[in-house]
Amino acid sequence: MKRINALRRRYQRTTNNELRESRKNQYHVEKTKYQAAIKREKIKSWKEYFNLTSDTNPWNAVYKIASNKAKRSQTVSTLQKPDESITTDINETVTYMLDYLMAKDEEDSDSDYHKTIRTLTERPIQTADDR
Repeated sequence: MKRINALRRRYQRTTNNELRESRKNQYHVEKTKYQAAIKREKIKSWKEYFNLTSDTNPWNAVYKIASNKAKRSQTVSTLQKPDESITTDINETVTYMLDYLMAKDEEDSDSDYHKTIRTLTERPIQTADDR
């Protein structure tokens, strides 16, 4: 930075127009190199910090998003069913996934334990802090 400032002062104090233009060009070339070096070092520092932070750091996700390095999740649009057919749209896919993954809640197939739980959940709760 001191060298850049010295070049700027030198060019600004020059009274000879030809020499002034030459020194002005020299100053601008050196200033451009200096700014490029600063930018390079900032990027290098950012990458080092980014690679050294652990996965347990909660800010990692923020840095990944800010630097566009976050992996985008893939949306499941179709699935192949056991009968080899394929779902046609996202609504059918979600419906199929829910039917496949979620247990049916049928009262006639409840055990005694489940009947008791169902009765307890349907009864209103009366506690001292209810209003």
